[in-house]
Amino acid sequence: MASVFQKLISKEFGESKYHKYFYIYQKKVIDKTYDYKNLNNEEIFNDIYEELKDIDVIQLKKRMERLSDAMYMALRISKNYIFILIFYLVGALFLVSLDLQLIITIAGLFLMSMTFIYKTYEFVVNKFCYIDAHIIIVYKSVLDELLQIRSGFFSE
Repeated sequence: MASVFQKLISKEFGESKYHKYFYIYQKKVIDKTYDYKNLNNEEIFNDIYEELKDIDVIQLKKRMERLSDAMYMALRISKNYIFILIFYLVGALFLVSLDLQLIITIAGLFLMSMTFIYKTYEFVVNKFCYIDAHIIIVYKSVLDELLQIRSGFFSE
């Protein structure tokens, strides 16, 4: 399963570009030159800028909207996880307290656990995708700059 950000970057630029951008950050981590405080990456910024510089304002705004939706989705996954955890624990206790036949209780707990494991995996993948988040921040800064430039042309 890919993070929300990885899916967006892959959809917008293709799998090969995503892997290229990921490798740039991964290399920095391996070389111990990665600075989590520095959110800019000139190489990725320039590459994305070159790809988007000829796109019209309407398409840029649509891309910004998709980016905002992806950011909202990632935030929602993170915020809702605590409720999923509580629901799972309360549901499991409730199911056990019903004193149903053992096979029914086990089957119910198994199905609930599979769903909970999936949601936990989704949460972990999206929570700890800091490289994807850095790529998204660079992508957003490119979109912001292009939209600002284009808006400047229209206001004159």
